[in-house]
Amino acid sequence: MTGALQVCLLGQFRLSVDGRPASGPTTARVQSLLAYLLLHADAPQSRAQLSFAFWPDASESKARNNLRQLLHQLRQALPDPDRYLRTDANSVQWATDASFSLDVADFDRAVAEAEGAGRAGDAVRRRACLERAVALCQGPLLPSCYDDWIGPARERLARRCEDSVAALVGLLEGQREYASAISRVRHWLLHDPLDEGAYRWLMRLLALCGDRVAALQAYLQCVDALQRELAAEPSAATVRTFERIRGAEPGPKAPSGGREETPAVSSLVGRQAEWARLREAWERAVNGRAGFALVTGDAGIGKSRLAEEFVTWARRQGVATAKTRSYPAEGRLSLAPVSEWLRSDALSPQLARLEDVWRVEVARILPELLAARPDLPRPAPLTEFGDRLRFFEGLARAALLAPPPLLLLIDDLQWCDRETLEWLGFLSRFDPEARLLVLGTARSEELDTAHPLPALLRQLRSASQLAEIALEPLDVAETAELCAQVGNRAFDADAASRLYRETEGNPLFVVETLRAESGGDSPPGVPEQGIPGLPPRAHAVIAGRLAQLSDHARETAAAAAVIGRAFDLSVLVRLVGDEDVVARALDELWRKRIVREQGPNAYDFTHDKLRDVAYGETSAPKRRHLHRRAAEALVAAHEKDLGPVSAQIAAHYESAGLFKQGERVRTNAALTPGA
Repeated sequence: MTGALQVCLLGQFRLSVDGRPASGPTTARVQSLLAYLLLHADAPQSRAQLSFAFWPDASESKARNNLRQLLHQLRQALPDPDRYLRTDANSVQWATDASFSLDVADFDRAVAEAEGAGRAGDAVRRRACLERAVALCQGPLLPSCYDDWIGPARERLARRCEDSVAALVGLLEGQREYASAISRVRHWLLHDPLDEGAYRWLMRLLALCGDRVAALQAYLQCVDALQRELAAEPSAATVRTFERIRGAEPGPKAPSGGREETPAVSSLVGRQAEWARLREAWERAVNGRAGFALVTGDAGIGKSRLAEEFVTWARRQGVATAKTRSYPAEGRLSLAPVSEWLRSDALSPQLARLEDVWRVEVARILPELLAARPDLPRPAPLTEFGDRLRFFEGLARAALLAPPPLLLLIDDLQWCDRETLEWLGFLSRFDPEARLLVLGTARSEELDTAHPLPALLRQLRSASQLAEIALEPLDVAETAELCAQVGNRAFDADAASRLYRETEGNPLFVVETLRAESGGDSPPGVPEQGIPGLPPRAHAVIAGRLAQLSDHARETAAAAAVIGRAFDLSVLVRLVGDEDVVARALDELWRKRIVREQGPNAYDFTHDKLRDVAYGETSAPKRRHLHRRAAEALVAAHEKDLGPVSAQIAAHYESAGLFKQGERVRTNAALTPGA
């Protein structure tokens, strides 16, 4: 025989040569001896030790005779036995230099490689190694063997298999590939139908897929298996998981994120690292450490999308959730977000349990609480610090009446009122061990030093209660994935690259650009208004950002937009005419993430669409005036050598309507050697 021998000990015993089944040991005793030699192949095994391991109750001579007979049977069962067995009068050893494979060794190798990849931060390789390890977990080690020696090895492998399945399922869940995770848990339960932890995981994953009925059925399967095999009841943790999912509102089926099924609705693209950070913050909260997670980024970058996905993830598991948002027009409505939370389906029913003294306090923002209790006194005006402290405590007690763990979402914190932010700080101190996570989103460009949010963030950082998650644009591959999902068709590399260049990975711009190209933004026959190539919604978002600027910053942005996406400070100063004004305006534009510094006195717009809107929002007469000034500024800045900038100068003159001057510049440039 010249082929490689493959031996499988996990689950049913199997022996094959080059992948084809081969006749081999058929008795459990011979299989047990083969397994022992394979698992101890790193060293010769003394015949005395083997005799005692297999016949501990027999006399030494009887045990040695039994071993000789068993070795003979093994040699008869193995193809080409001299290739694999090394025997002498005192020892027996499996030949490690022979061409063979053992599933146990392959499993241990895959687990070790997965651990190494995890330490190296290589998530892709770690997943591949875990997939390989879990595929080898086909059951307990040689289940037909009942010898004492196999017990420790079987237990070790069972634990490592369980850990590998848990690691892979956790990784898949973290990547929101719920269907793939479910198949791995079901695979494990086939081999260990009494693993309560696996049933709890299966229930959660089915709930995350929106299949609440199947999740509840998984609980009944767990109860039946425990009762039938162990005459035992499920643990309190399993019952809590069941009750939480049973109490959750049924909703539409969630996309799996895997390849097993086609998503019915768009799934979240990318954001794996950010999702993992949110999960970590949530786990800390679940374990009794009240926390705050803040997702920041530019407008349209996907902050609300990520936060909503996380709330849906929690709600499908039966977690109490409530959400609200702030609006620029409502920034002065004191505690409006808190009142919306308390009126939510998750918190409102719990207010009936609120003690009277706190009910009166909460009635300051929820007057309906006193409608059913006319006997209670009306809240007195807040005149002293102690009154306000008692009011804040009443709100905190009302919020924490919800069954833990509790997830509260507040969107667009950049427009939140000061009182709500102060109360959130109070809530974080009121019960630091509450199983609570407040999830907020905020636009980075709106959080300057005058905003009250930074003070809250400093407090939370000092108490180690803050998880900060900054969103960046999607990369090329993620942009292509989002395009395919929104467009419901495959995009070739050229089309995906074009969209990436146009949108620079901003998810809002990607979605709106695709909708505009498919005619989804405007009724048939109605021309779109605004910037050519920029969808109305994206235009509105950017225009809203620019509208928040001071007059000087807005005018400076318009002047910079006339120069181009990239601009030089000296040219901009000549264009605006006041160096101090430009310095203050650029500082504001930098803080608002409208422009960024690219080198000494060199800047550009952070996104080409920002420049487009800043330019488009400027009136035509003002643009022509600025183009003329830009041409003159370039001439003054480069009067000794106009050649390198002659094309820019000519373009500015032409955009200003001064076509003769532009033509003259182009002609002079053409006549200048080396221009």
